[in-house]
Amino acid sequence: MDEIFFPSQYKKALLNKTKNSTIRIGNEIGKYKVGKIYSAKSYAGRNWNIKIKVLKIFPTILDRLSDFNIPKRSIESIQKKEKISRNEKVELIRFEVL
Repeated sequence: MDEIFFPSQYKKALLNKTKNSTIRIGNEIGKYKVGKIYSAKSYAGRNWNIKIKVLKIFPTILDRLSDFNIPKRSIESIQKKEKISRNEKVELIRFEVL
């Protein structure tokens, strides 16, 4: 099974099924497919035994994530952490935890 990686602090939200979207940039754009099921892992490679089904993928730019109800502070945090411009291409992936 293919893998999808998340920061380690997201494990609890995935287990509680409170997280249903993720933003992908750079070499992760185009990597995931709608309808496919992935095994969720930490970026360190730890398998969490959580299955993620991709429901929809929205190609957009960082600055337009607010159109999808992504909080402004989250967008600013991504921009600062990843050192990318506001018009950088990103993918918003909506998923369900199985």
